[in-house]
Amino acid sequence: MTTQYPKGHLLSVQFPLYHHVGISDGGGHVFENSRSRSGRGLVSLSDFSDDKIIIDHGFLPGSLPADDIIANAEQLISDKKRYHLLNNNCEHFVHEVCGVKVTSPQLRRALILIATLIVNNYTRGRFRTALLWSIASQLSHLNTATLSWWRHAIFTSAGFWLVLLTNSNQDTTETTEP
Repeated sequence: MTTQYPKGHLLSVQFPLYHHVGISDGGGHVFENSRSRSGRGLVSLSDFSDDKIIIDHGFLPGSLPADDIIANAEQLISDKKRYHLLNNNCEHFVHEVCGVKVTSPQLRRALILIATLIVNNYTRGRFRTALLWSIASQLSHLNTATLSWWRHAIFTSAGFWLVLLTNSNQDTTETTEP
C-alpha cells in the first residue's frame, strides 16, 4: 500500500550528506529535480524515496496555495531544464514551485562549512579571525531548524573556537592614561 501525501506538501528523503526534496502531487507521485534523472520530472513515491523513509514537512512557509503549487510544478517540469548543483538543484526547484525566494539552504551550509575549513587551515592571526567572523555572520541567515545537522562541524572547528574564545583585539596594546 502506498502512502498518499497531501497535494503541495514538501517531502524529503535523507541521504548520507544531504536531503533530497520534492513536492507531492497528492496522488502518489512527486515533482522533483534530480541529478540521477537528469532534471525535472514527476516520479512515483518509490522512485523518489529510493527505499528510504519519506518525511512530510507540510507546506513550505510562505508558499502558494496547493493548486497553484501543482500548476507551477507542471509548468516547470515541461521545460525539461537539466539539474545543476549550483543553480538548479532540488531545493531551487521546490522553492520556485512554491512561489518563495529561490534558494538552496543545504548548498549555502555546505559552502559555509567549506569556507570555514579552508580559512581555518590556510590562514593565521587577525586575518583568520576576520575571515571567520565574516563567515559566522552568514549563519544569521539560516534558521535554527536547518542548522542542527551541521552545527557540530562548524562549531568544533579549532579556528572557529579560537575566534569565539579570544578577543580579536588582543594583538594590539592599548594604553590608558590615568
